[in-house]
Amino acid sequence: MSVGVISPYQEFTTSVEKIAAKAGITVHIKEGALHRGLYQARKLMEEHDVNVIVARGATASFLEEKLDVPVVKITFSNYDLLQAFREAKQISETITFIDHYDHEATTDLSFMEELLGVDIDLKQYYLEKEITEHLEQLDSTSAPALVGTAQCVARTAAKKGMTAFVVNSSELAISEALQQAYELSVLYKKEKLHQAHLETIISNAFDGVIATNEEGKITVYNEAAADIIGMKREQMLGRYVGKVTHPYIRKLWNNGQEGTRDIITLGDKRFVVNRMLLGDWENSLVITFQEIDQLLELNSDVRSRLHHRRFYAKHTFPDILYESGVMEETIQLARVYSKSESAVLIQGESGVGKELFAQSIHNESNRKEGPFIAINCAALPANLLESELFGYEEGSFTGAKKGGKAGLFEMAHQGTLFLDEIGDLPVDLQTRLLRVLQEKEVMRVGGQKIIPVDVRVISATNKNLYESMKKDEFREDLYYRLNILQVTIPPLRERKADIPALFRYFWQEKTGEPCEMSESLWNKLMAHQWPGNIRELENVVERLRMLSSSSELEADEFIFDHLNIEKHKHSGKKDFADRMEVEIGTMKEMEQQIIQELEERYNGNKQKIASVLDISRTTLWKKLTNVHNMNTVKFNK
Repeated sequence: MSVGVISPYQEFTTSVEKIAAKAGITVHIKEGALHRGLYQARKLMEEHDVNVIVARGATASFLEEKLDVPVVKITFSNYDLLQAFREAKQISETITFIDHYDHEATTDLSFMEELLGVDIDLKQYYLEKEITEHLEQLDSTSAPALVGTAQCVARTAAKKGMTAFVVNSSELAISEALQQAYELSVLYKKEKLHQAHLETIISNAFDGVIATNEEGKITVYNEAAADIIGMKREQMLGRYVGKVTHPYIRKLWNNGQEGTRDIITLGDKRFVVNRMLLGDWENSLVITFQEIDQLLELNSDVRSRLHHRRFYAKHTFPDILYESGVMEETIQLARVYSKSESAVLIQGESGVGKELFAQSIHNESNRKEGPFIAINCAALPANLLESELFGYEEGSFTGAKKGGKAGLFEMAHQGTLFLDEIGDLPVDLQTRLLRVLQEKEVMRVGGQKIIPVDVRVISATNKNLYESMKKDEFREDLYYRLNILQVTIPPLRERKADIPALFRYFWQEKTGEPCEMSESLWNKLMAHQWPGNIRELENVVERLRMLSSSSELEADEFIFDHLNIEKHKHSGKKDFADRMEVEIGTMKEMEQQIIQELEERYNGNKQKIASVLDISRTTLWKKLTNVHNMNTVKFNK
C-alpha cells in the first residue's frame, strides 16, 4: 500500500525507516516542514501514487488543510515534552516554549513549571513567519532556553545563533501512526475501487443519472444524461445545479423537490423521472430519468420472451383456492414432493388444475430460479414433438432452422420440464424419453453429440396410465420412471366445499364486483356433478355474467354444459349427447352405470330420467336407491 511520510529532520527519517521495516510497512519518505513539506507531499503523491500522508506537529495540521488525501498526525506525549523541558533547564530556568496553536489543549504547562521548577513563556504560531517574529523579540545574548515542537523552530533559532530543543515523538507514537496510515491506505484503495465500479455502472446505465453533493454541486453526470441533455460531462461537473440555465436541467431538477415516477417532456420525448434526497442534506439530490418509449419497448420485449417461450412458472401454492380438507391434504403432499428431485406424476381429470400444481411444485423447489418449460404431448404430431423435445441439427430434415435448434430438455437445464398429457406420448418417443431420464443426456435429431442435461420432469395425465401399460400402450419401465412421486387431484364433485370460493373468485375476476346468488342457483351449483371440473365452473360463471340482468344471480337450467347439449339434442340432430359408454358387465351392473350417468347428466332431475328410461318415478327411485347403496358399499370397502 502507498504510505508517504514527511520527516522534519534526518534522525526522524532514520527512526521511521527502522520502525516501518520492523512492521513490514512500505513507506516513501521526504524531508520538509510546512510549505516545504506540502511541496514534498505532492511529489510523493505524483511519483509514488501515495494515498495517505504521515507527518508531525504543525506540518501535519497544515497538510490536512491543503491535501485531498488523509493525513495521519504523529503526536507527542507530555512525557516527551517534559524531557525537552528538562534538557532546556540545564541552560536556563526561564524557558521560551514556541508551539503551534493546535497543541494548546493537550499540554499542562503550569504543572510542568511546578514539577521542574522553571518559568515557561508560551509563544504560539500558525505560520512559519510567526516563529521568526517571536525569535526577533528575544535578545540573542541573554535569551532564555528555547523549546519547540517543530524542527523549523530549531532551524530558525540556529540562524540567529540560538540553541533550541525540539520535542521528539516516541517510537511508540511513530509506530501507531504508521499502522493507522497503513490501514487507511488499504481502506482508501478499496474505496477507490468501489468508486470506480460505481462510476462504471452509472456511466453505462440505461438511465440518465445526475447527482449533487451537500452544496448542490453536480458530482455525477453519466453518459446517458449527456446524450439526452446534449451537454458534455466536463461542462456540468462541479457546477451548482440550481444555477444551470439549461431548460432540460431545470425541468429535471424541479427546485430540488423529491418525486417518483414523474413524467416530463424534454424536447419531443417523454421521460419518467425519479428524484431522491440523500440523508438530511437539502441540496444532495439523485435524479434518474429514462425515456418512456424505451421502457415500453423493453417491457414488451421481456414479457414477449417470457410468455412466448414459457420459461417461467407464474403460479404458486397460495394461488390455489380451496376450502375442502381433501385439497388441503393434496397440497400438503405436493409441498413435500416439491423439495425432492424425483419425477412427479400428477393425475386428475381434465380441468382440475394439473399445470397449476406443476408450476407450484417448481416454484417451491430448489430449482425455482431455473426455467420452467411446459409442453402438451397431445398437441403436436410425433415428428414435430420429437424435434421440440430433443432439438435438431442443421440439415436434419427439410425446413430445419439454420444452425439447428436446442430442444426443450436443453432449455430446461437446471430447471423443470412439464410434460402435460403424457399418456398421449407416441410409443416410439417413449423409448427416447426413457433414455434421457435414465442417462441424463440428450442427442439432437440428426446429431452425433451427447449433451448432458440436469432436468426434473413433472408429468400429468387424465388417463389411467396403469391400464394403458397393461394394454401395452404405455411402456412399463417409463411408467415407473415417471411415477416415482404421485399427486392425484380430486375432481370438483368430490370437493364441493371449494365451489363457493372458486365461483366468487371467477365472478370477481370477470366483473370486478362481488356476487350475490339466489338460493335456487346456489342449490343447483352444489347439486351439479361438474364433469368439466374447474374449467366448466369458469364457463358457467361466464354464461351467468352474460345472461344476468339483475344484481342477484338466478338459476338457469341451461347454464350447465350437459343441459345445453340436451337442449340441442331435440333439434333433430344426432350427436354424442345421444350416446353413452357403458363398460360390459352383468345386466345389473350396466343398469347401475346407465342410471348413474343419467343422474349426473340431468342434474338429478328424476322426472327427466324416468321419461328417458320410460319407467315410473317409483321404479326409478328404487333403482337409484340400489345404485347409491352399491356405491356406499364400495366406498366403505
